[in-house]
Amino acid sequence: MSDDVEVRRLAEAEIERIEADEPPGQGFVRAMWEQQQSGYSVLLVAWEGDRCVGSGQLVSTSHAELKNLNVVATHRGLGVGSALIAAAEARVAGGGQLAVGVAEDNPRARALYERLGYVGTGELSTVTYEYVDADGVRRTATEVDETLVKVIRRP
Repeated sequence: MSDDVEVRRLAEAEIERIEADEPPGQGFVRAMWEQQQSGYSVLLVAWEGDRCVGSGQLVSTSHAELKNLNVVATHRGLGVGSALIAAAEARVAGGGQLAVGVAEDNPRARALYERLGYVGTGELSTVTYEYVDADGVRRTATEVDETLVKVIRRP
């Protein structure tokens, strides 16, 4: 990974920079900002200079869960995902478990999580979500995810 990549919590002043790279009408970063402001979650953003190269949503309800982990295609395999996961793990106060869901058809992501110490639970869930594609068309997708967990030790 480039030494120039920094992971930090989303700041309001950064929203427009991220929105500029979203498909029109997606509204992802605004929705994440609203959830962060409500205390539901924190959006961790990986920056290379002034460019967002990845993000992940850390949700802390009854348990900590990392959701919506995404790295831009040009930066995959360069350690950005690992840096986002490490930042999420560092925020799991006092230890405990961090859970992630990984789609059955995403072996590359699963391999990353397993390399970082996450273990499959066998718990499967079917997730349906909407997204806006690169052409601005709203689509629906359904995937089967397995929950993986890692015990986070106190430093």
